[in-house]
Amino acid sequence: MAKKKSQEAFEDKLQRIKSIADTLQRETLSIDESMALFKEADELIKNCRDFLETASLQVETLINPATGETQKF
Repeated sequence: MAKKKSQEAFEDKLQRIKSIADTLQRETLSIDESMALFKEADELIKNCRDFLETASLQVETLINPATGETQKF
């Protein structure tokens, strides 16, 4: 179940990033509102990048265990 929740959380983050991008493009916001949304999106992007890097390392370990330590997930 944890893996499914991680995937759902990842997909929720992607959806929120898209929503923020749409809002920034279509709405007239104050600079403070725009900056707050930009910072939120930046943090979400970092989280998504970390998730994908971890997943990539896990796949690499499964494909070629000799390149690194076996990770439990």
